[in-house]
Amino acid sequence: FLFHANQAGLDMAIVNAGALPIYDDIDTEIRRLCEDAVLNRNDNATEAMLELAEKEKTRIQVLKDGGIDTKAVKAAAEWRSKPVKERLMHALLKGIDEFVVADTEEARLDTASFPAPLQIIEGPLMEGMNIIGDLFGAG
Repeated sequence: FLFHANQAGLDMAIVNAGALPIYDDIDTEIRRLCEDAVLNRNDNATEAMLELAEKEKTRIQVLKDGGIDTKAVKAAAEWRSKPVKERLMHALLKGIDEFVVADTEEARLDTASFPAPLQIIEGPLMEGMNIIGDLFGAG
């Protein structure tokens, strides 16, 4: 909703920025269903949201019963398989600190990509911070 309100001219709002996902990171099905409901684009938007809620309720119960969240496992495996520069930027953007020491050390040892440790800071870390600044500036 805030994305569309911002596009329509909203220039001030009080929000918990830490709880807001990046628009493009929202699952496409969830985003479509939410936009259909909020923007009144589909007469069946409420029913579709209720169906999704039931699916999500079932998925959460499976997790509580000891099941595996294959969606989360797949997403984690996907970003962890990227080159170290991309992993550092992704972790910075998402606030993930679990792998920061290992990834930073891997980058430090990669003297072909980062001949000096300062280049790690000036490279992927500054690029990530620039993206964060752009996102912050865009609302």
